[in-house]
Amino acid sequence: MSTWIFRGVLMVFSRVVEGSLGSSTQCKYDKSGVYQLTCPHCKMTYTRQTGRPFKTRFQEHMRNLKYNNRRSTFIQHLLEKGQATGKMEEIMKIIHVTRKGRMPNTSESFHIYKETKAINQINNKLMAKRNEIFETLLQHDP
Repeated sequence: MSTWIFRGVLMVFSRVVEGSLGSSTQCKYDKSGVYQLTCPHCKMTYTRQTGRPFKTRFQEHMRNLKYNNRRSTFIQHLLEKGQATGKMEEIMKIIHVTRKGRMPNTSESFHIYKETKAINQINNKLMAKRNEIFETLLQHDP
């Protein structure tokens, strides 16, 4: 009986280790969640969330830039300023890896709020209203 339990624990442990090793070697750009793009020229930021891999979403932004498609505020900003972009690793910051839902909505809203307070955000359609919880977090942010 104890051998059976021990084998079961080993099997569960090996799956946990195997799963954690697999996730650590997976590229962070193959995951989804909340991301931030930074204009290479003026350093203003654009924060959004995606349920698709970050790499896919970045490629969509670049395709929109190539074809002058103003679907995102970030691309509108680059086109209006006549600015080029950089490599994904240079301008895309992964803020939070997660699936779609309440968590990325809150994380996205907080980071837009934070950048709005710093007068550093491009998300003009998502102007942040005063939020006491976000204010408290910003006051205690080191």
